[in-house]
Amino acid sequence: MTPRPQFNAANIEAELQDLGATLHAEVTAFLIGGGAVAFRGLKDTTKDIDLVVTTEAEFDRLLAALDDQGYEEISELDETYQQLGARLCVENDDGCRIDVFNRQVANKLIFSDGMRQRSEAYLTSNPLSVQLTALEDVFLFKSVAKRPDDIDDMNTLVQTSLDFEAIEREIAAQIELLDGKQFTTHIRESLDTLYDQYEVQTPLEGVVDEYYAQYMTELEVRLVLSEDEPMSVEAIVEERGLDRSYVVEQLEQLEAYGYVEQTDSGVVDTGKRDAFDE
Repeated sequence: MTPRPQFNAANIEAELQDLGATLHAEVTAFLIGGGAVAFRGLKDTTKDIDLVVTTEAEFDRLLAALDDQGYEEISELDETYQQLGARLCVENDDGCRIDVFNRQVANKLIFSDGMRQRSEAYLTSNPLSVQLTALEDVFLFKSVAKRPDDIDDMNTLVQTSLDFEAIEREIAAQIELLDGKQFTTHIRESLDTLYDQYEVQTPLEGVVDEYYAQYMTELEVRLVLSEDEPMSVEAIVEERGLDRSYVVEQLEQLEAYGYVEQTDSGVVDTGKRDAFDE
């Protein structure tokens, strides 16, 4: 297989300048991934330009501009990029690939207000404004994206002065936005891989392990429930062999996120999944 071309910061900036010159209305795009790392001089090249917009109108404007610039949608993506969940993945004749996300990132996170506030202005090519996503949020995105180079980039980012408390706060914010903790299982896997490959640990391990444990205990209770047949607390206790107070606590958490519902006949599963979880 022919290796995909790599692009440095100057290449990326030129592409974004050209894209801005093609737009017909204002778009604010947030640069995440390798591009945001390259622009800060932390890596030489990247394979992809990852852009996030936060409205459907901006997504449509960007799509039209990319089409005018000769970018064509990639119809066949490998499994890694399918899991990434970009709304649009396009490439030009030079092999420059741009992944465009509309608020949803990597099928696991939402580009939050906090992420927007932490970003910094980088480039203006009227009517395009490009913001650099904070390195803390880039680290978080890479921990759930799971592309081949993401662990390498996470290792690079750890060597900078990351504000891990800010990352912890964002993880908590994402739990509220997504109504669930499932995405933390992906973070844990990436942190484990980061240690396996580089023997690097971060201050995130403790809080992520706690969320992971909470998710697994909630899942342990939820798996015995169905959407059609209500189940009493006592029946759940017997089925799982768990302490009653423990089951009640997990049901309260699940109900708070809308995963289960208490009825007169017992507890039922609502069938709800994490936002964007497919």
